[in-house]
Amino acid sequence: MNKYHFTLAAFALFSCSSSDKSDENSGMGMELTYEMDTVMVDPGDHFFFLNWGLGISDLTQDEKLLYNLNPESLLLEVVDMDALALKETIQLEKEGPNGIGGGFISKLQVIGNGNLMLFDFNKIVEISPKGELIKKYEFDRNTLSGYEFGETDVVSYMGIFSTDGKTYVGELEDESFRKPAKGLALIDLEKMELNFVPTDAISKLDEFRIMLEMNGNAMMSTGETSYMKFINGELVLTNTAMNEVYIYDFTMDSLLHKTFESTLTGNERIKNFPTQVDTREALFEASKEKRKQVKFGPMIFQKEENLIWRISTDMDRMIADSVVTKDVVTFFDADYTMLKEQTLENLSNSSNRFFKDGMLYSFLNIDDEMAFVRLKPAITHE
Repeated sequence: MNKYHFTLAAFALFSCSSSDKSDENSGMGMELTYEMDTVMVDPGDHFFFLNWGLGISDLTQDEKLLYNLNPESLLLEVVDMDALALKETIQLEKEGPNGIGGGFISKLQVIGNGNLMLFDFNKIVEISPKGELIKKYEFDRNTLSGYEFGETDVVSYMGIFSTDGKTYVGELEDESFRKPAKGLALIDLEKMELNFVPTDAISKLDEFRIMLEMNGNAMMSTGETSYMKFINGELVLTNTAMNEVYIYDFTMDSLLHKTFESTLTGNERIKNFPTQVDTREALFEASKEKRKQVKFGPMIFQKEENLIWRISTDMDRMIADSVVTKDVVTFFDADYTMLKEQTLENLSNSSNRFFKDGMLYSFLNIDDEMAFVRLKPAITHE
């Protein structure tokens, strides 16, 4: 298959600005223009696994390779992002010397040395770029020191590793999910020591959870998402529901909390929907209403400009203001001071975005083929 390029949109200019509460004038001399196009990835004779929208994928630190996993067949797809073509596929094994075991992998992370972390529901497996088993991680009272586990305390296996692979951060939560998460578990992987950081950054999101209960039993729920990122060596925690950021300082063992005020989106979810329902239809209807509200995306680091981008949606605000696009980009500096916000047009509805060579890539499924919308920014400072 050949590689195609489609031009989607031309230029845009900042017309609105906003700042956090600490600096009203920051970023006023910053200006953005951008171009957008769409590129296809050549699969050769292969059919990419796109059912999860690249939900189990990650880009290498040098931005050259994208790994995408099919969790059912355990086939690992390796995409050459410079050539925009499939490089190879690697069949992972459940059993044997390189066996990663049973379960169901739902997340993938590439650390700085090129190794891949595969996140299962009860363990994390580290493999080489060729699929060779390196190590298996289990975090519980039998493997960790430094913290006295409560009877129902568990460390979530849906956290994140530092770039150097020496630290793991996960939520410290209740095994039955009936109690709020206590905070963060920061694990030194060389010593297998847990440092507990108490915070309500996660538990306060429970108020926006919609629970389906039938005959007095909890059957299903939909909640908010917490995002953990390592940016410039700092642990950054944000979520879908509130216009805020938590930054953990490893040296000081302190957690900084900053809130922001936006003009193009709301600043937090509003509970105008039921949080407890008794039918699936009511659950879907309540979730539909909630999706119309603001939803904040994760922080995305653009190293070329030392800027942090966050792309959010607010259907209620966009419809009310008669704006075609549903995407709003907010810029922050390295100290998480809010600089500017602006609407973006024709950006794909993707939960998987990353920067490569200074361009923002957003995954797009075109007739079951892998494609990316690329936003090429030009930022000037007066």
